[in-house]
Formats: sequence, C-alpha cells, structure tokens
Amino acid sequence: MIQRTTLLRALLVPVGVCALLSTASARAAGPTGAGAWARQVTTGDGRVVATITTLDGTVHIGGVDVELRAVDGNVILAKTITDGQGRVTFPDVPAGRYTIRASRPGFVPTDSTPFDVRGGQAAQVLLNIDLTFVAESLEVRAPISPTQSVQPVSTSDMMSSSVLEIAPIEGDDFQSLLTLLPGVLRGPDGRLRAKGGQPTQGALQISSASLVDPSSGDFDLELPASSLESVEMLANPFAAEYGRFSTSVTRIDTKRGTNEWRVEPGNLMPRFRKGFSGIRRFEPRFSVRGPLQKDRLFLAQDIQFRYVNDPVKSLPGEPEIGLTSFDSFTRIDSVLSARHSLGGLVVIFPRTIEHLTMNTFRPPEATPTFSQNGSSVGVQDRFAVSPLMVIESTFAGRWFEIDVGADGQDPMIYTPETEAGSFFNDQKREVSSAQWVETLSLALDRGRGEHLFKFGFDFQHSGYEGTSTSRPVEIRRLDGSLAERSVPGAATEQEVTAAELAVFAQDRWRLGSRVTLELGLRLDREDIIQRVNWSPRGGVTVGVLPEGRGILRGGVGRFRQRTPLNVGAFGQFEERSVTRFGADGAPLGPSVTLVNIPPSELETPEAVTGNVEWNQRFGRRVLFKANYLRRRGEDEYILEPDPAHGEVRLQSTGRSQYWEFEATGRYLGGERRDITVSYVRSHGSADLNNYDQFYGNLRNPILRPNEHNLIPTDVPHRLLVRGTIGLPGRWDLAPVIEIRSGFPWSAVDEFQDFVGARNRAGRLPRVRNLDLSLTRPWTFRKYRVRAGIRVYNIFGASAERDVQSNTASPRYGQFFNPIERSIGFVLGSAR
Repeated sequence: MIQRTTLLRALLVPVGVCALLSTASARAAGPTGAGAWARQVTTGDGRVVATITTLDGTVHIGGVDVELRAVDGNVILAKTITDGQGRVTFPDVPAGRYTIRASRPGFVPTDSTPFDVRGGQAAQVLLNIDLTFVAESLEVRAPISPTQSVQPVSTSDMMSSSVLEIAPIEGDDFQSLLTLLPGVLRGPDGRLRAKGGQPTQGALQISSASLVDPSSGDFDLELPASSLESVEMLANPFAAEYGRFSTSVTRIDTKRGTNEWRVEPGNLMPRFRKGFSGIRRFEPRFSVRGPLQKDRLFLAQDIQFRYVNDPVKSLPGEPEIGLTSFDSFTRIDSVLSARHSLGGLVVIFPRTIEHLTMNTFRPPEATPTFSQNGSSVGVQDRFAVSPLMVIESTFAGRWFEIDVGADGQDPMIYTPETEAGSFFNDQKREVSSAQWVETLSLALDRGRGEHLFKFGFDFQHSGYEGTSTSRPVEIRRLDGSLAERSVPGAATEQEVTAAELAVFAQDRWRLGSRVTLELGLRLDREDIIQRVNWSPRGGVTVGVLPEGRGILRGGVGRFRQRTPLNVGAFGQFEERSVTRFGADGAPLGPSVTLVNIPPSELETPEAVTGNVEWNQRFGRRVLFKANYLRRRGEDEYILEPDPAHGEVRLQSTGRSQYWEFEATGRYLGGERRDITVSYVRSHGSADLNNYDQFYGNLRNPILRPNEHNLIPTDVPHRLLVRGTIGLPGRWDLAPVIEIRSGFPWSAVDEFQDFVGARNRAGRLPRVRNLDLSLTRPWTFRKYRVRAGIRVYNIFGASAERDVQSNTASPRYGQFFNPIERSIGFVLGSAR
C-alpha cells in the first residue's frame, strides 16, 4: 500500500525538486506546528531557519512562498521560497519579534505564532500548512529575478501579475508586463522583441501548450489581466521539454479558483489624453472565482474589454491607432482523488486594430485594419503512478481567423514626403492547431545525488487556408513623377498543413546542497522542410557562498526555431512585375517579373546560446544579479531578390549575433519599499531581409537586396528603474523610469533604395521617460478598493518615434511623433 506521506511527496515534490539549491543546513526536528527555539551562532545579528510541512509535519513542501514579517507594523522584511526539503534561511536578521507566513497555490496561507530573534542565535521555526486541493503546477520555480536565496538552473525573469495593480504600465496585458523586464523591448513596429531576437523567434505557452500562431509565428493571443498569476521569460532554458524557439520562452501562469467565492472588478477608470481631450485607454475587467464543489471542483472566470487609442501627433487632426477587443478566460480545476487532478481552460480573444502601422509618413488611408476572431481550449491531466512517478497529459486546440485589409482599392503610393492611396495587400487566413504533450517524471536518489528525469513527446498538427490579394505599388519622386511601379499578379490561395513531432529527455541532477546539473536532449521533426533536428543543452548551478548568498550559474545549448506554415506557402503567393522610370517618364529598362521560387532544400533556423550569471544577496535587503549572454543564430529564413533571373529566392542562410551584459540590483526594504534598478549593455546584428516582414501579418511591399547589419532594436544602453515606495497615509508611489539609446534607422533615396549601410544613418533620439502612479487602499462600507492616479511621460521628455529618412525630402533627418503626456485613474479591488 502506498503510504499517505510518500504519495503526497510524489504529488508535490518530484517535478523541479532538483532544480533548486538548498538554503538551509540545519535539519528540522521536534514537534509539529509552529514553534521556535535557538542555538548559538557566531554572527552579530540573528538568523531564522524555517521548515514548512503539511499533513501534520509528515511531508516537507518545496516551492512555498515564505515571508519574514516584523510583528511591529506587520512589515515584510524578506521573501524567498522553500527548497526541496521545505526549508528556507533568512540570515542577518536584527533582534526583534517576527512571524513567518507561508503560502502556495492549493494550500491555506498560514502564519506562525510570533517568535523572538536574538543576536548571535538562530531561531528555527516549524510551520504546518493545510492542503486545500492538489495544485495544478507540479514544478517548483524561483520567484522574481534578480535573485532570492533559492534559484533554478536556467536564467529567467519573472513578473507577478500584482505589478499590474500598482505600476504605471502601458497596457493592462501580459505583453505590457514583459516590457518591464530588462531584456525585452517593444520595437519600432510595436511588437515585442526579447533578447535581440525577432518577434517570431520566441515561444509562448501556458503549461505545456503552445500559444503561438503556427502560420506566422506571432503571439496572436491575449488574456484578461486578472487571469494572470505571473509571466516568466526564460532566455535559454536548458530543460529539453522547451522547444520550437531560438531566442526565449514566455511562460504564463494563470490563477486558479479558490475555496471561497470572490467577485472582483478591476481597472474601472479610463486613462485620458493630455488636457482630458479624449480617452486614451479604457480596459475594465471582471473576475469570479470559487468552488463548484468545495475542495473538489473550482472555477475561475475572467473577462476584459479593451478600448485603446494611440494618437499620431504629427499628422493633421492627430488620428489614432485604435484597438478594440473582448477577452475571456475560463478555467476549471478538479481533484479526482489524492493521486489524480484534472484541469481545463477556454480562451476567447476577438480583436480589431484600426489604422495599424500608421505613423507620421503613413496617414490613415494608407494603413490596414487587422481583425482576428479566435479561441483556444486545453485539458491537462496529472496522475501519480507511484510515489516516485508522475504522468502528465496535455491536449490543446486553437482555431482562429485573421483578416488584414485596406479600406480602398487604390494603388499604394510612396513619395519622399509621405505615403498615399490604399494599403497594398489584403489577406485572410483560417488557422487551426491541435497539440498533444505526454510526459513522465521520475525522481530517484541513488546515493550520488538526487535525479529528476523527465521524458516525453510533443505532437502538434496545424494547418491554414488563406487568400492574398495585392494592388500596385508606385514610388514617386518629390516632383510627383513616377520612379518605380510594381504590379502584382492575380489573387492567390494558400493551403499548408504540417505535423510536428518532438521527443525529449532531461535530467536535473542535484549533487549535495550546492550543485545542480541540468542535461537535456531534444529531437524535432519538421514537416514543412522535412528535417529531423537534435538540440543538446546543459547547465550548472553552484552555491559558491553558503545559505544562497552567492550563486553562480551558466550553460550552453542549441535551440531550434519552428518553421511557420507561411514558409511552406511561399511559392503560392502572387508574383510581381517591376518597372523603373526616368525623370522624363520613359522606362529605364524592360519590366522584370519576380516569381517566388520555392527552395529545393531548407535548414531549420537555430541558435547556439550560452550565458554566465552571478547572483548575490547582501544582508537581508539587497539582491544583485550580473549576467552575460551571447547568441549566434544560423540558417534563418531570408529573402533575396534576383532580377537577373526573375526570381525572389527564399533561403535559410541568414545569420545573427547578439550579446548583452545585464546588471540588476534590488532593494527590499519591506512590503512597501521595493526598488529594482537594471542596466543592460547590448549589441545585435542580423541579416535584415527576414521572411516575416514580407509575408507575416504586416507586409512590406518593397524588397531590396539583403544586408547584414544592426538589428532594428539595437540598443547599446538601457537603464530601467521600477518599484514601490510607501508614503505616509498608506499612499504607495510606484515609478517606472526608462532611459535608453534610440533605435537605429536607414536612409533611402527617391527610388526607396537604401543609401549607405542599412540601420547606420543615425539613431532616433534618446528615450527619457518617467511614469508614476500614486494609489492607496480605501474602505467604503464593507468594500475595500485601491484608488489613485497615474501619470505617463510626466516630464513630456519622451523622444520622437518617427524620422524622415528619405534623402530627397527637405525634412530629411528630422524627427516627429513624440509620446504625449497622459493621465489615468486607478479604481479596483484591494486585497
């Protein structure tokens, strides 16, 4: 018979137990429950060693969030999570009276009885927490970077969803939350780029299910902000279960239902334009959570409406890029038995963006409208076969339609001063995807360390049907004469399906209390290009200083990007005929018809990435991280026009290089004093004719010879400051400061040909931006709310976002379209 102790250990500990370093050297002993006693140590301050258990002390729980609180004022002095033995250590604790609070999804948050800490002594606390239902996630992960006393092997940055309630962020969604991470930038086109990569080179997932559009590689999904538990970005995860990316993996954890019914509105006040001249953003949300059957079946339902306007101040009338969406997230969790849990979710995400890509030189009539209707469903089953073995099954499906089109049917016209006419292309896609992920986790202790093996496969079948219709594109000189005319062929239809299969094996091997190795191998079969690829990885973490004060980690791995379906459709898109004209209107030569020629052979884009990272804790309040990352990309998909042969060639010969050095410090002065400062020095270069910009959602009609040079988001210097500062009267001040180099830009002539090296003509102005929010909790009868004000770009010093890059324009080199100052109000539930 399987004993209750070993069974719960199998359910709560196996996955991830070897990923953490131990932070305590003392063994827990004595009676169960909350208690404290002391032994002599040699340090001046005291120390707290806590052990967290469940089932009356019989099972030690890893991955529990633990807070050290001063009884006087209930101030949080430090936070960390328990290791695989359920232990944490808080060193350098001043003499005083404290409590420990332990919390983890699926357990009742519990406070210890107050205990005393004396100088030169170690207070050891035993705290038992009660199980409410089996938590969905079996993985134990580290808290928010830069460091705590416990960390996994892979480098990651995590943001809690609670930041959305306090920080002044541009948007109320997970993508906006990611922009607060030092390695993530929003590019000139408004899309997120992580660690110097292209938007389509990353992966996005909830649990094991992929959320990436298989037809383009984009993150074409949004969630209500209230459904988020946390967002984590892994730059180079050494675990082989992660695949189909070459830059980073973004993991979303969502909130579960609870054992008590809760109804929470949020973000109820709009954000206004400068001078209250209009609404800039309005993103109200509503959440319901509770038990459908107490302790057995739980519901979480979140909905959010979004109405967002971004004005282009440098155009007459200041027209706006407008987003309207309605996002719905439904999650069900059930406990079938002590060994078996089952959960499911449904996401619905329709949205429309009007005047997409509008800027100073592209007025509203020349922009497309982007519309999407989509839904995603997923089911995850976990079953403990034995005390040391857990099987996880994930099934997911996605269906959505994408429509990108213009309002008119006129040719699209480029001039040195502006653009006119209608956007050149209409495209429609119907996309579907089905995924099955099966894993087996096995925890073993053979005397030479603890092993956590994980084996599995990941099968995904996807397809899309679409149409593409293009209109002529005209390039005109400053005097209005025609310089180049591109005439497309007839409308085309696309149909592509693919079945992808991956198998993987990995081992997290914990050697003693200070060293953890992570080794993995992944094999992927790509249907689009008929390739089988292998991706080895390996990393190590070493606790150099005791009690997690100093941790060194690093590793290297090969990561393979998935091939989007639109690569397989390359030969199915329309051809184009291009003619150039002299100033007198006469053709400069015969028309050249460029036909998309499918390649006979392609390689899968890959990257070899390595990093070295140092984490250190100074006392109980200061955390520091220094990380150096380097990535070399090869076989990336690029386009090369060949007028001599009348071809546009798709090649997998693109290269990229990126490196960054990040230094991040964090000051934890208590629950209401938390400041993080990050500085990033980076450099990136790549082949610039990447496939996505010509056949993705936002297509560029002008194709010129490829060139290797600076990436569009090359930012040599970036300083980011964020945090919370408690003020008298329970007011909380939350600033976000960003100072960074401007993006590089390219010069073009009257033919829209590049002048000089691409992305070397200069840089946009340096960005100097300060946003802040000032909020506090309020009580109205029996309701508690948080209300206050947010001000964006408070000094009005943010740099212009557009540049006149045409050398034939009298305004060549001038900058336009600054971010305006705006004001928003905060009104939501307070916890």
